[in-house]
Amino acid sequence: MRITGGKRWFVVALCALMAGVMVYVPFLRYSYYDQMCILFTEYKQVVSADTVNSFIGNFGMAFGIVSMLGYPFGGIFADRFSEKWLLIAGGGLMGVCSFWFGMVPGKMAIIVIHLLYGVGTSFMIWSAYLKLTRKMGNAGEQGRMFSTSEFVRGVFGTLIGFAGVALLGRAALPSGELDPEILGLQWRNLMFLSGALFFLFALLVFFFVPSDVIGAETASDEAQKSFSLVNVIKVLKMPGTWLISLLIFCCFSFTSAGNGYLSAYTVNVLGISETLASTFAVVRNYIIAALMTFAIGFVSDKIGSKSKTLGIYLVIASILGVALIVTKSAVILCIMVSFLFAIVYTGMRGIYFATLNEVGIPLSMTGIATGIISMLCYLPDVYFARLAGFWIDTFGNKGYDYIWYWAIGCGILGILVAWLTYRYSIKLEKGGK
Repeated sequence: MRITGGKRWFVVALCALMAGVMVYVPFLRYSYYDQMCILFTEYKQVVSADTVNSFIGNFGMAFGIVSMLGYPFGGIFADRFSEKWLLIAGGGLMGVCSFWFGMVPGKMAIIVIHLLYGVGTSFMIWSAYLKLTRKMGNAGEQGRMFSTSEFVRGVFGTLIGFAGVALLGRAALPSGELDPEILGLQWRNLMFLSGALFFLFALLVFFFVPSDVIGAETASDEAQKSFSLVNVIKVLKMPGTWLISLLIFCCFSFTSAGNGYLSAYTVNVLGISETLASTFAVVRNYIIAALMTFAIGFVSDKIGSKSKTLGIYLVIASILGVALIVTKSAVILCIMVSFLFAIVYTGMRGIYFATLNEVGIPLSMTGIATGIISMLCYLPDVYFARLAGFWIDTFGNKGYDYIWYWAIGCGILGILVAWLTYRYSIKLEKGGK
């Protein structure tokens, strides 16, 4: 069934809402890092205070490993099965895990929860979401489809993010410290809310998304092509697959550093309270992200190339990464730099997968292509939380400098890859492909 008219945008928005919860829950450390440290050491003695950063890194790594291994299979499933049922199954699994996480179980249980989050994300939801979004528009609409999707995710993330700040903020005492018991209660409320949202969006997908969606530019007789090993080999042979994988890897490295550690950086290095830091984190990670991921679709249309746009953004992000290091002794200035930094690195996310058409990856291979690309480009989910946690536990506040050094290095590499990708897209265009 081909979806037309305004319903296309409804489906894009609905899928984005589910994807918004999907990327919110496994990455709660991005917005509530210091609250999680108290939760796991004072509310319940899950781990000791001197290893809590490494523990947070460990369950982040557990999620990342499963996700990395699962993305190719998720891509195969998206090409083989109905996107509708993959979204429903993934939403159900992650909803159950969210209720479980809300109870703040033991150390191994928290790791198992994040392993299952990885299954729901990579095997079920991610590639199905990307493929369904791509199906809603033609080649000339891909930038707008994906940037609109990211915008909806950002707006929704803002709402649930501030809900989290409001709930966890109730644990703040007049002294500015957090009451562990109240924090544990509000954590449960936040996770139960997240679990309920997963079930709600899965139910809406059940009622409003057809089982046999045909892409806007796909012939009806080609719509139901099943997965084949031949397509896997074709995707692996495409230079565009590897160029986009490395380009998004470099862009996502800034997200891992910025989203993951700017909040803790402002608390531990700049001396801001946990509640204010979480408020800033929600503004950066959701409000700014919503606006900038929406805007970049139009920016890239104006520039005329998604890869070229990402290259320009990487140049700016690298410069701002250096500025974070040199301005940390000036608190107000460093906070301003952190918001400018967020404007750039969150914006890049809006056109990650709008680049597929630019490098010649056909719609019929979107599932396996996004699976392979996601496995490679999201590798920081596997190791970076563990690595950053080790740096902070070992070197204290100096560890944050290593985080920014790593991001800057990825930015420099990404600039080169963006240039090569742009040259390759021009070559394809001239060749009439």
